[in-house]
Amino acid sequence: MLGFIIFLGFAMGYLYYSQVSETLTVEPIEIDPSLQVFSDIIADFSILDDERYKSLEIFGEIPVNPSITGRRNIFDPI
Repeated sequence: MLGFIIFLGFAMGYLYYSQVSETLTVEPIEIDPSLQVFSDIIADFSILDDERYKSLEIFGEIPVNPSITGRRNIFDPI
């Protein structure tokens, strides 16, 4: 009985996914012409090759260990 239920589940899954894949269509999207100004943006990563950038050092603890800071919660019951 368990084998029949598993077989029936696989058969139903196969039929469902075979029908869904045939009905899916992808519509081409139209790009807003006002966004065309962003196509001319060029990222300049030359700062990463600069010696001053490479000479930067990390100070402090890594990873940062959080501690209790700030005011107590004013919405806590008294």
